[in-house]
Amino acid sequence: MNIDERLEALTHTVELIAAMQMETEKRMAQLADSVTQLATRTSRLEESMVTLTDGMTLLARIAIDHTERLEGLEGNRPQH
Repeated sequence: MNIDERLEALTHTVELIAAMQMETEKRMAQLADSVTQLATRTSRLEESMVTLTDGMTLLARIAIDHTERLEGLEGNRPQH
């Protein structure tokens, strides 16, 4: 293999590596976008879970208050 053939092979290899690097950078950008979207969805889910938990706590308190009132009306325990 002479020097021209070696240079041609090296040039071809560098071109392949450059194309692969560009494809990798493109995929990394897509991955970064996906991670950002996932983080946004996760944040919204966390907010929804807090709202749901708050609502369930409120409903539990209402149920307890209602049970206590019913027990008071039924004479099972004195009213406050």
